[in-house]
Amino acid sequence: MKHFPLLLGIFLIATGSAAFAHDAATVTPWWKAPGSLAADDAKWRTEYAQQKANVDAFAASLAQSIKSGKGMGYLDQGGISPSWYKPPMVVQPFPGSYSPELYDLAYSAFLQSGQLDEAYRLAYTAVLQKPESISWRQKLIQVGTWLGQRETVLQQWRWLARHKEPGALAAAVKLAAALSRPDIVIQLLSPLARAGRLSNADWKTLIYAYGQLSEPDKAISDINLSLQHTGPNRFLLEQKAYLSYQRGEIAQSLAALQSVQKHFKATPDIAIQEARLLSMQGKYAEAFAAMNRTRNQATLNDVPFWHLLAVLAWELHDHQAALDAEKKLYLLDAASQYDLQRLIMLVGAENPEAALAVAQRGWKKFQLPYFYFESLTYAGQAQHWKTLGQLLRSVPKHDPQGLLSYATYWLAMGQWANALKNYDLAESAYAEALHMNPEDNIAKNNLLWMLVDSGNVPALQALLVGDVLHPSTELHDVVMNALERLGHYRSALFLAQRTSQPSKLNNRQLLNKASLWESTGQSGIAWSMRQEAMAGSLAQLHHVLPQKKETTHE
Repeated sequence: MKHFPLLLGIFLIATGSAAFAHDAATVTPWWKAPGSLAADDAKWRTEYAQQKANVDAFAASLAQSIKSGKGMGYLDQGGISPSWYKPPMVVQPFPGSYSPELYDLAYSAFLQSGQLDEAYRLAYTAVLQKPESISWRQKLIQVGTWLGQRETVLQQWRWLARHKEPGALAAAVKLAAALSRPDIVIQLLSPLARAGRLSNADWKTLIYAYGQLSEPDKAISDINLSLQHTGPNRFLLEQKAYLSYQRGEIAQSLAALQSVQKHFKATPDIAIQEARLLSMQGKYAEAFAAMNRTRNQATLNDVPFWHLLAVLAWELHDHQAALDAEKKLYLLDAASQYDLQRLIMLVGAENPEAALAVAQRGWKKFQLPYFYFESLTYAGQAQHWKTLGQLLRSVPKHDPQGLLSYATYWLAMGQWANALKNYDLAESAYAEALHMNPEDNIAKNNLLWMLVDSGNVPALQALLVGDVLHPSTELHDVVMNALERLGHYRSALFLAQRTSQPSKLNNRQLLNKASLWESTGQSGIAWSMRQEAMAGSLAQLHHVLPQKKETTHE
């Protein structure tokens, strides 16, 4: 039994290794899982939409206000008053002198009996006779609010605000903003702003008021004076950047954003704004650097960040950074058609299977012919013949997008048919492609290779007429092979000799050329070439085997 622990350990190691191998084998390649990072797709989209709405609401309303230069008060609505508007009451003050006891008693009586007009008249009279009375101004505000006398109420709140009555300033600002009286909002808030004593919420109200009057320059002036008192302030610098941008002052806007980056923690949203401004100046490298500084802070929810990073990386030929960003967007199911196009180009050369999956995703999502034909191309490159056949058969008879009118479709049909050894269908498909474009060397090349593979000697003889010893560069190899298939060995050897340099031939090319020499009766030359190919193969084996042994030993 003393060997039991050892055996158990070996068993556990073996099963653990098998489990690990199974897990590794079941990992889904990224291109097969579009949207996999957005399993809570609805959740992140809702959060993103809400965040964007919150961020953009103020900026959008301000931009519209600056653009129009017109407030939204009822006096600016072409004489059409909103439902809440009540015309100013014509008030005849009560005669006689002011009596505190009598006025208080009368005010209470008017309220209790529901005579609000008389209560309003009494409070109005009291304020005229006792302008320093805070209580009567408050009563006038109370009954004036009930009667919809907003202008009178605003006047009273402004007076109370000037006399430092608690809560009066906030009430006055709120009502002035509701009445679209930006001039009054500015009168109330600008002094506090310039002294550096304004909250962010009130700053928004003030900036919007300046926007209603088309005076963003004065808002910037207030911000600059406030910054002199407070020092760097993230919120104010961001507002300055936005307002400067609205005025077309790109350099000033950029300087404000860079101040945010300098004095505060860099964030993806600021990096986006900075990068956009730098891009407008043609400074793509600097724009990419600004984005790259906050790249590690960007989360999957920062979709605009990944969109812009992908574009800049692509522009600068940083394909790895572009690929990283585009893959995130693909996995989030947030990729635009342009993102998918870039992703196809980034992966197509090395991973046609991934390019095929991305192209199919684009075709399904956007129904653009570009993605359909890319799907055909990469299905052929990846040798996914079943998928290629499904794509070819998916075109409806009425062909609403005219896909059958493209030679690419028939080239793919020929490639698919050739793979299935349906040479008649392949021949007709390539013929259709050449009918559409007689100078298409790809179609010629594919057709000749198909005829060589199928051994269709009569068709090759019919096609290889004229000056076959001087084919175009694209057709050189296939013509050489076709001539060999037809038994025209000297002509094939002529082509091989004319375009190849012996010092640059690989082992396979040496063997092919040896076969041609032997076919022309030159067995000695063929033997020498085969000896050279064998020596090259042995040298490669001696070079590879020690590396494998070293790897096995490790």
